[in-house]
Amino acid sequence: MTPIIHFIFDQHTEELKKEVIDFWLKEKALNEEQANQRASQIAFIAREREGQLIGVSTIMKRKYEPIGKVFWLFRAFVAQKYRQQGVVLQLISEAKTKLNNRFNAGKDPDVIGILLKVQSPILMKHFPQATWPRTQFHYVGIEDGCHMRISYFDGAMIE
Repeated sequence: MTPIIHFIFDQHTEELKKEVIDFWLKEKALNEEQANQRASQIAFIAREREGQLIGVSTIMKRKYEPIGKVFWLFRAFVAQKYRQQGVVLQLISEAKTKLNNRFNAGKDPDVIGILLKVQSPILMKHFPQATWPRTQFHYVGIEDGCHMRISYFDGAMIE
């Protein structure tokens, strides 16, 4: 199944926020307070061809202390029915492309890459490579029991 991925960062409508909040609550991904807080961070949505929402990712700026630089902290949730179909990897891949393009257009120059906090035991177990082959995200450690992975944007500088 190939979902349709939409980049909607800075283009949130109240209708879309409500749809995403309802999705998170229905899937028991977040409680109501968490969902309302996270709604302003929506960056990508994945839909079936028929239009049903099946995945959401959020981003927020975060200084990753071990490196001392600012990254987009990327979080994603995919509906139970659509897991293990590659949807999350498609969201990650699309985020890498779109956010890299945004960086190279001069937007958010302080953010030099993407930071993943991999909470899924399935992803951690089945993708133990230091560098993920499909997305080129590199393992950089563990935080709260989760694998941390980063990918720098093209042309990013560490100074």
